[in-house]
Amino acid sequence: MSALLDLTAIRHQYVESYAQLKHQSAWIIELARLFEPCDKQGHARTARQVKREVKQFLERLEQEATECPDAAKVIASIVKAVRHRWWGLFTCYQVSHVPSSNNDLETFFKDMKHHHRRITGRKSVQEFILRYGPFAAFIDYAEAFDDLLTRLRQVKPKDFKQARQAMHKVQMRLKKLYRFRHHPDDYFRGLETQWERAISSNR
Repeated sequence: MSALLDLTAIRHQYVESYAQLKHQSAWIIELARLFEPCDKQGHARTARQVKREVKQFLERLEQEATECPDAAKVIASIVKAVRHRWWGLFTCYQVSHVPSSNNDLETFFKDMKHHHRRITGRKSVQEFILRYGPFAAFIDYAEAFDDLLTRLRQVKPKDFKQARQAMHKVQMRLKKLYRFRHHPDDYFRGLETQWERAISSNR
């Protein structure tokens, strides 16, 4: 019984701090809801509407900071973070297909690196990303082979050839960098040969 009383006494020491943290966390939750791309009826929200509501929210927070000096530091951090990123917070409401956050993109890169490490056994995936660049985004490790064929059938031959040529340019650039770093003598001899051919063709 005495141990229970001691725990209760310790708990009472944090009642005020807990209430304050709970009140401050409600600000973050409310702010996140203000950035929702759709309203409760499912209608898309405009950038002007979201900007107006966020501005009103920040003004209310700043007013609360003057009334509650203990919360002024937390409020200043929230206001500073929002205004520092103001220029890019509303792009998703102005441009279609632009996500409201990069969480999905970060998850995609995390999964891609995880699966590539499992396949190759290498901790670093920098070489893989440099080699394939944006084409690495086409890889879906959870995709079945039949689903992959279905997806590939939707690609037009012209678009496929253009993408393959672009990837070939990326790979050629990396091959040249590799030759320059690991076989510099052969690389420079190749440049000299190309230079001689260019001069002889102009004569």
